[in-house]
Amino acid sequence: MKRFQFLTGFLCGALLFGALTSVATAASGIMATISNQAIYVDGKQVRLEAYSIHGNNFVKLRDVGEAVGFNVYWDGSAAQVESGQPYTGVKPGNQTTPPTQQNPSSLTEENVRATIRALRDTYPSGTLYGAPYIPNNPFDRPFSNCDACAGWAMKCSDAAFGNLPYRQITNPSWDEIRAGDLIDWRTGTSGHAVVVLEKTGEYIKVTESGIKNEALWGGQYFRYWLEEQRGYRLFTRYPQ
Repeated sequence: MKRFQFLTGFLCGALLFGALTSVATAASGIMATISNQAIYVDGKQVRLEAYSIHGNNFVKLRDVGEAVGFNVYWDGSAAQVESGQPYTGVKPGNQTTPPTQQNPSSLTEENVRATIRALRDTYPSGTLYGAPYIPNNPFDRPFSNCDACAGWAMKCSDAAFGNLPYRQITNPSWDEIRAGDLIDWRTGTSGHAVVVLEKTGEYIKVTESGIKNEALWGGQYFRYWLEEQRGYRLFTRYPQ
């Protein structure tokens, strides 16, 4: 049986998306491919995102913690493991209240935008937002991880939309984009996700995060550039 090793920081950008199928290259030149090796916990097969590097299989430490039943979280400077505590993915005392049901009839772009912008009082630019965000189910949420740009995007979306379901639109038209929507795309072996705050005819203004798990405000992306990106798509929670 192949060995499995824990991977906490490798390929942060590439690991943002569970649908990654191509060979990925880290900054160090290490080559990694998706591994299809079966993984079992107490005799039961579990689904973990794994990568093969030099004949060894690597998985994320937090995924192992969730599968086995111990807590793993990032405290802003290092990965922490609590062997005697159940998995939450967050630092003790920083647990986030699960999103509540939002009334679809009350949703307007104006109040969605206001709700997300209100987060700036708690998380001004450069502030750690408490990643990883709440434990995630990749089958009903757009991203399989809860940190970096993906975690912040879902945190903002939950604040505005509660637990309303997501809908994906591939290659959206510009008219389909609304405040609160999540837009992501791929650039080479990594990707990025942003939260729309405003839209003009030429660009969108956004809030976003990066690999340092810090909230960032004031970014903008031009329409012509977005529409040229590979994997360009939109996730919305406005009812149809």
